[in-house]
Amino acid sequence: MWYWLGVTYIAALSIVDFMMFNYIGFRTDVSDIDYGIIGAAWSAVFIASSEFLGRLADRGDYRKLTAVSLVAIAVASLLFGLARGVELMAIAYMFHAVATAAANLGFSAGMFELSPDTEWETKASGQRLGLFGIKGAGLLALSFVIPFIPLMGLAVGVGVASLAVGLAFMLFLPSGWPPFERKLHGLMLRLEGFGLYATAVGSFAYGKYGLLYNISRSVERGAGSSTGVAVSAMLTTFVGDYYLTALPLMLRYVNLGLRDYMVAFAAAGLSAAAALALVQGTGSRSLAAAGIAIRGAWAIVAIRFIDSLAGIVAYIVVLVALFSVLDLSLYRIYIGITGGYRVHGYMMLRELGSLVGSLAGGLALYLGPLAFMATPAVITAAAVAAALI
Repeated sequence: MWYWLGVTYIAALSIVDFMMFNYIGFRTDVSDIDYGIIGAAWSAVFIASSEFLGRLADRGDYRKLTAVSLVAIAVASLLFGLARGVELMAIAYMFHAVATAAANLGFSAGMFELSPDTEWETKASGQRLGLFGIKGAGLLALSFVIPFIPLMGLAVGVGVASLAVGLAFMLFLPSGWPPFERKLHGLMLRLEGFGLYATAVGSFAYGKYGLLYNISRSVERGAGSSTGVAVSAMLTTFVGDYYLTALPLMLRYVNLGLRDYMVAFAAAGLSAAAALALVQGTGSRSLAAAGIAIRGAWAIVAIRFIDSLAGIVAYIVVLVALFSVLDLSLYRIYIGITGGYRVHGYMMLRELGSLVGSLAGGLALYLGPLAFMATPAVITAAAVAAALI
């Protein structure tokens, strides 16, 4: 019960994110650069919060993390409801960043502490499938009520609803116990690596061409490869947020509004959930790298053809559905290497990509077509290379 309540809470926070950020983009006169700065500031607060709260996650203190998240989303909803200008809306959005960081860390800590390591990958897959499915269904439902409820009231109402779900999640969280399972998992990984390395040293007579020596070198290199995976996730996120920051600003000049944008993201969420149900991610770095390259090419080329509701739906569906599979794949590879520790490091690097991508999206749009097209091409190439390290 606690698991699906937690997934629903994180999905609700994601819908609040969509409502707040896009309300600012569609319903205020915010400039290209200021809009990028607001998106980047959200990511900066998320990173700082993840770093500050990361020790609680590593200690498995998921109850305190959930409590922090609930306080932050309550403040965010209150401030956004009171806001009459972009400045106070932006401050409310920063509190939402704290809520999201704490919720993600609390849910991850609960998953690692309350589940055996054999279930981690399955639950990580279920989390993302549920997140996209619930978000997609929620946005689709909200798109039907936009004509009848003021958008500001709708955004605040979703914030209050997420608070209620979060309270239920906290009430159903089981009591914790010493994290023997996760520590044992990490110990076994270290012993496995040490055993292969010791065997290779014992066969040193075969020199650098010996099979066991090369196995030991692979293990040694693999121990540090989690950084490459996290960097790839960071750069892949950069490309997505780069375009998602620019799109609301670009759609001001096309006959498409916030409701159309919401329908596109609803379809994207449901498509992403279906993709995760069918694919379940991959543990192969080479397949992940190929997916990153395909997504980058689609983002760069297909944006030229957005001139209708069908165009924006197709563009966002492919962009988000591919990211859902890639993010799950990179996350599974990462926790397989780290044994579930340092998850906040992965989240922080991924969010750093969002921060820089948000800034770059608004700035590149301001600088002109050449800068706007070249930037994601370079970043996609770097993300592919990082995934293969």
